[in-house]
Amino acid sequence: MTRRTLAAATAFLAPPGLWIGVFFVLPMATIVLLSFWRVVDYDIVADFTLRNYERLVRPLYLDVFWRTIKVSVLVTAISLVVGYPVAYFLARKTRRFRVTLLVLVILPLWTSYLVRTYAWMLILGTKGAVNQALQAVGLTSEPISWLLYSDFAVTLALVHIYVPYLILPLYSVLEKLDPSLFEAAKDLGGGRWRTFLHVTLPLSLPGVATGCLFVFIPSMGSFVTPELLGGTRSILIGSIVAQQFGVAFEYPLGSAMALAIMGIILLVAVALLRAGRPAGVS
Repeated sequence: MTRRTLAAATAFLAPPGLWIGVFFVLPMATIVLLSFWRVVDYDIVADFTLRNYERLVRPLYLDVFWRTIKVSVLVTAISLVVGYPVAYFLARKTRRFRVTLLVLVILPLWTSYLVRTYAWMLILGTKGAVNQALQAVGLTSEPISWLLYSDFAVTLALVHIYVPYLILPLYSVLEKLDPSLFEAAKDLGGGRWRTFLHVTLPLSLPGVATGCLFVFIPSMGSFVTPELLGGTRSILIGSIVAQQFGVAFEYPLGSAMALAIMGIILLVAVALLRAGRPAGVS
């Protein structure tokens, strides 16, 4: 490699490398370092300890981690069940109104995350639209309290917020499938369901894996929606982490929790990406 080539490569890679170093590597290194320190009288002491990680295995935090994983998996599963037919219809069954329908899928993303969360509070509250409708038709005589401040409310809102992130990458994969594959399946006597199970579904697995990741990752770290819609009955780990940094001044414990969340996400990401790997790729 000549000096000129080396200089050009350095000039090309330096800006993104500096950006990654300042805004990713440095913050991550700080979090890792903080997770091994401790707080004494509201002062962070640079004293190496595993106490923060030992606290994570206490029943209280384990229960919160387990609830967070369950809610995140449920949100991802429901988003897949809802989003796959939508993505399939957009990619394979419509052409005339495709752009319009895609805009409708993206449209909720133009609204603030916080506004959409507050909207669900108005819908699911004891004086909200759902309870008023149920009482109006005589299905209930009094408001249903568990619709709000519960895992149900958190799950429903997170599905509404994140399902577009599953639809879009899945649509992108389905839309690029070669039509000749479906014609070949039809010539070989494959019906709609057999063609879907043996051709469409396997070939769409990369999009499924990517979309599920796009839903699972923010669901694991969500704290605004659980705070507003879950209350004290549906506390997720994201809320606990936010409290450690914003209220309790327990930066070391909050850092350990954040790293534990990242570890769980990494394991799920590896599993999903392996499951979504195209056939024949090792």
